Amino acid sequence: MDEKPVTQTDVAIAGGGLVGALTGLMLAQQRPDWRIVVCEPRAEGPPTDKRIIALAAASAQRLQTLGVLEGIESTPIKHIHISDRGFAGATELHAQQEQVDALGRVVAASELVNNLYLSCQQQTNLTWLSGVRLESLQQQQEQVELTLNNGQQLQTKLLIGADGQNSLVREQLRLESDVYNYGQFGCIATLDLEQPLNGWAFERFTEAGPIALLPMQGNQASLVWSFTEAQRDAAEQWSDAEFLRRCQQAFGYRAGLFSGVSRRVFYPLILRRAKRSVHHRSVIIGNASHALHPIAGQGFNLGLRDTEELCQSLAATDDPGSFKALQRYEQSREQDYQAIIKLTDGLVRGFSNHYWPTVLGRNSALMLLQHCGPLKSAFARLTMGMRP
Repeated sequence: MDEKPVTQTDVAIAGGGLVGALTGLMLAQQRPDWRIVVCEPRAEGPPTDKRIIALAAASAQRLQTLGVLEGIESTPIKHIHISDRGFAGATELHAQQEQVDALGRVVAASELVNNLYLSCQQQTNLTWLSGVRLESLQQQQEQVELTLNNGQQLQTKLLIGADGQNSLVREQLRLESDVYNYGQFGCIATLDLEQPLNGWAFERFTEAGPIALLPMQGNQASLVWSFTEAQRDAAEQWSDAEFLRRCQQAFGYRAGLFSGVSRRVFYPLILRRAKRSVHHRSVIIGNASHALHPIAGQGFNLGLRDTEELCQSLAATDDPGSFKALQRYEQSREQDYQAIIKLTDGLVRGFSNHYWPTVLGRNSALMLLQHCGPLKSAFARLTMGMRP
């Protein structure tokens, strides 16, 4: 059998999900002189993504500028209520106080990734390989040689791993990660409500784990509820009626009555951060580089900023795999990673126990946040993906 010819390209992206497709689109628009290839294992169209995601205000603004939010139903988050059930501590964030139209927007990930996919198809310098995944890679002085599962070979000046938590690129590059298992499982579902949330989002810390509600169109809300492993085993057996009863009991009635629930999906919650995100002519971004607890809805927003910073670092170079450009990218992401990981990890650890000194400390912190305008504003801008 004849060997397939080797394809030369400037940038190859493993993974055509939200972050991979966004990176392909932004690089193709920024550098029309570069040839870009996206390898996506799904055979037809973009990958499926069942999540409902909260776009931080800065993320929504960036995607709006790119034109990929057009035609998508999005629900503005005007207010955020954060509370510790059974205790006095609580705080509220309001878009009007931060002088923005919305603190964020809620969209279906499937609609966003489809729009990104369609936009990628319109870029003449971008090739989307469907039903194709990376099998192995070999780093060379001036390029990375990729072998794909269809037998095709690519030679690229830069390999971008946007292939998710179980990243093959990260594994092949032997990039080690710090991993912490929270011993929790997230449950995602859509709730039917008796009344709309009217732009309110809720983060409620309960004895059964944190519960987040995001406003959706009509009388619906996106639910993320954290369980311990033992609680997860029990919750998987609950009927819809029992699930609603227990969710209502844990959350309370601040959002009104819960009247229905969709199919529930459970998944383990971990904190992962790669010790290095760059290697010779290679970089990992998004969930391949870092995976967060969903407690503050920061995962995709952090990945989007990976894409922005990577594009900015590559803007002035003629060599996409330039060591200086990749080093500049890695250094530019450090402060953001530290701030967001400290925020999400601190919330999980601080609110996942009933040790009385911790309870007192966290409720004092919530009350201080509520009554200290500059501190509240700094916290709000951090969650919105904006500079203080």
